[in-house]
Amino acid sequence: LPTLATQKTYEVKVPRTVSQPSDGSATVSCVVNGVNSTIKIPKGLKRGDTFTFTHTKFKTDKIFTSTLPSVPKMEIIQSKPMVSISVSHSFTRESSSEPFGNMIGRLMQEAQSKILDRVVEHQCNACLGMSFDMTNESSGEGGDEKEFVVTAQGTPCVVVPTTRARVVDVSAITELVCE
Repeated sequence: LPTLATQKTYEVKVPRTVSQPSDGSATVSCVVNGVNSTIKIPKGLKRGDTFTFTHTKFKTDKIFTSTLPSVPKMEIIQSKPMVSISVSHSFTRESSSEPFGNMIGRLMQEAQSKILDRVVEHQCNACLGMSFDMTNESSGEGGDEKEFVVTAQGTPCVVVPTTRARVVDVSAITELVCE
C-alpha cells in the first residue's frame, strides 16, 4: 500500500515566556497546517533554544469508509481490531448558540476524522462497519447543564480491487394467473 501519512519536521524556538530550563513537562502551542498542536519542550531547554519535532499528516481522503462490512469490487486482505473514538461537547442552555443539529453533525465529523486517523496509524486503507452512537446527559438545576457524546466505531482493513469482479445476474420472473 502507498503510505497514507506524510511527515514533516519543524524547528521550534522555546518562547520567552519559559523562564526556567524545561523539566520535560513544559509545552508550547503551535499551529501546524491550520491545526493547533501542543508540543512538549525537551528537558533542559530554555528560552531562545530551538528544537525540532515531526508532525504527521494523514491523507484520510484516500480512505474507503462504509457502514457496510465490505466495499463493492474490493477484497479485504487484512483486518485489524475494531477502533472506537468518542468526542463530546458540554454546554448550558444560556451558552448554547449553535443549533443542536449542527452541533451533532460537527461532532460526528470530528469523530469520523479521528477514526480515520487511527485507520491510517494501523496502516490500513479502509474503515468498514462504521457506526455512530450518540448519548446526552443533563445535570444541574433543571437540567440546564448538558453534555453530548458521539462515539464512532469501525474496523480498520486493507482492501484491494477484486481481480475479477464478482458478477451477479439477478432476474425475476413474474407470472400473472387469472382465474
